[in-house]
Amino acid sequence: MANDGHEGREDLYVSRTCYVQTAESRFGKDVLDEIETFVFELPHVSNVIVEDDVGSESEDEEEDTEMYDVETSSDLGEETDSNHAQHGFPKIATTRNNLTALSQRYNLYFAAYQDRIYVYQPQRTGPRILPAPSLILHPPRSPLGTSCPGAIDTYFPHQINHIIVGNLGNMEIVLFAYDDGDVAAYYTYAIAHCIKANSDAGRSPGSRSRQAAHPKLCFQDNVGSSAWGLAIHEQSRLIAVGSNLRMVVVFAFALSRPSAAAVKFSTDGKKPDEIELEKHVRSRTRTWRIVLPLGYEGHNIPNVTFMDDEAGEADKVVAIDIRGNVWLLDIWNVGQAPVRWPKAVSRGRRTPAVVGWGVLVLPDRCFKRTQTVRECLGVPGNEVIAVTKLEQTGPALSQNNTVWLDTTCSLYYIRELSLPAEAVFRRRQNTAEYAVTHACKSVFVEQDLSDSWETDSDSEDGAVNLPSAPDPFHNKAVPSGSKTGTEKQGRKVLPPSTTDCPWYLKSGDTTDGAQMLGVINPTSKNVASIDSLAGDGMYHKKLGSYSLRQTRDGSQIEFSKADLPEHAVKDYCLLRTSLTDIELQPFNKDAPCIDCKYVLPHHTNAPSTPWDLHPTYSERVSMLIHIPQLNLVAAGSPTGRVALITLTKTAKRLHMTKLRHGFRVDYVLPRRSEDDRKLRPGCTLIGIAMSPVPYRPGVDLELRPRGERPSPTMYRLILHYKDHTILMYDIARSGDDGSLTVF
Repeated sequence: MANDGHEGREDLYVSRTCYVQTAESRFGKDVLDEIETFVFELPHVSNVIVEDDVGSESEDEEEDTEMYDVETSSDLGEETDSNHAQHGFPKIATTRNNLTALSQRYNLYFAAYQDRIYVYQPQRTGPRILPAPSLILHPPRSPLGTSCPGAIDTYFPHQINHIIVGNLGNMEIVLFAYDDGDVAAYYTYAIAHCIKANSDAGRSPGSRSRQAAHPKLCFQDNVGSSAWGLAIHEQSRLIAVGSNLRMVVVFAFALSRPSAAAVKFSTDGKKPDEIELEKHVRSRTRTWRIVLPLGYEGHNIPNVTFMDDEAGEADKVVAIDIRGNVWLLDIWNVGQAPVRWPKAVSRGRRTPAVVGWGVLVLPDRCFKRTQTVRECLGVPGNEVIAVTKLEQTGPALSQNNTVWLDTTCSLYYIRELSLPAEAVFRRRQNTAEYAVTHACKSVFVEQDLSDSWETDSDSEDGAVNLPSAPDPFHNKAVPSGSKTGTEKQGRKVLPPSTTDCPWYLKSGDTTDGAQMLGVINPTSKNVASIDSLAGDGMYHKKLGSYSLRQTRDGSQIEFSKADLPEHAVKDYCLLRTSLTDIELQPFNKDAPCIDCKYVLPHHTNAPSTPWDLHPTYSERVSMLIHIPQLNLVAAGSPTGRVALITLTKTAKRLHMTKLRHGFRVDYVLPRRSEDDRKLRPGCTLIGIAMSPVPYRPGVDLELRPRGERPSPTMYRLILHYKDHTILMYDIARSGDDGSLTVF
């Protein structure tokens, strides 16, 4: 293995292939002028509200206006059947979250264009990565959604903000959230079945007059305001949705058998009525809508994820708000206040107005073991800056300091970084210490702890306390976070067998909004009927009032004082992303945190820049895909780039602190050579998606024939831009050392 002159660094083998499909290849030359006009056209009304203070009573009583508001042209009204692709290409909603996804079971790629989902069967290589769509899904607006005006586009509120794919029990679903608060899902097996049925009908001359098959929604509801964060829990059969009502709604579907969580749970300090209510909710004998409001300091929620208990069942929802706070919300524990984990800042520094975009909870098993600090953090130990940060900002500053290891100098070691590290630092204020640290290489001693993971922690007195790298953004506003079965020849095609799942969903319980009768706010122990909230057509206002009823007193627990589960402290880490930065924070409060700044900053060589590619709108690391099989997180930003982050762990000491979990940035795509060839367009990245490559492309819809599991698995990463340019990379880990390979 060559080491390119940097001893201790795990080498990465990268081919030069980047598959490309241009808009011209997809739609023809005639649409290029129209696409350029669409990319550069200004919104009809643009109102940026910079919010310094939240919490006044008058503010809370109003509709949520503390956000980025964009109203697009009125010609995109709700009646869009005739003009959705009137210019020869489908238009894409602006300033949203991740708008693309890949199935992990089928060769299906989903792209959200306004209120529709286009379903493609991507090809193995270029230049025709995405052929013509195999299916276009156009779910109707829910009755409750008609009472929500939309937060980004009041002319056309029923546009998709976010789309993900995941397993709900043993069934894979594609789940999407709308600006009007609608949330809906399809089973991917039903989509695949309809595509196959339509293909068979197309090949049969006698069947061409038949109406094309379309799948039915398996779930649809509304959360009362613009919906953003989405998460699916496979084992517990839960869907979590974060919204601009500053709350998370968990849909806990009724199960055919009582949940294991209902059999045994802690009753310490609880009253008999609380115990009975909690047991009733945990039993899952009916469908529950669990409302989890944030504390008084909370704000809009762009992303959410689940946190498991020791048995692998969902125990908490972890949400990030646009202020950078992470919230630990107990799903089942009646009366439990939310835990607020604020964004840590360097002493004496101010945080920008919007600092939170992405969040993942990562167990120890997802981290790849490494032998050196260089392999673990992607930078030699003598170039890691130790920083003391505060856990809280505001009137009541916490006295608990946290040691952070700043690995921003690792940018110097990322191969073919399009904007060299020196240029990154020149464009940022007061970042000279990174250049100095990289040049001087101060004395560093690396201590080997072997495999002793549970040794006593060292005193923090010896920690190096060097100047921190400040965040140069101040008061910057950013867009807010932002039935089973189909008919074929008279026979009903049933879903896959559920006999291998002990608790599968009750038949029909996810399809009818009227069955969502149970609404509970565990924090306040309030239970309501959905009818009482939706009766007069003012559902979103009533639900908001109901959800926030118990948050006026600011009841919340600071993370520094929270009593966390033992298994979480031992094995879990939090990955948090902001405007351009990646942070890893262990749940162990004594462990060091890792911070890498300016990973995905805005930069472009285009002569003119679309309005939404400006740093104010595009700098937000909001697209996160976790691939446990590769020990990898792909982090995307509308600035147009994706960072490939390897999750690592080691048994080393650094700056007199035990370094157990870390990460390194292996690649930032597109690379410099691809930028030089102008493969990356000068517009925003609207979605990233990742899945295994198909085993027999063009033959099977399934990615892998049953029983066929080739190893190692190669993955494909698709980058989808606003002008419909598609870039695709093949990614794998190869060799005994598991080094990452991009083909």
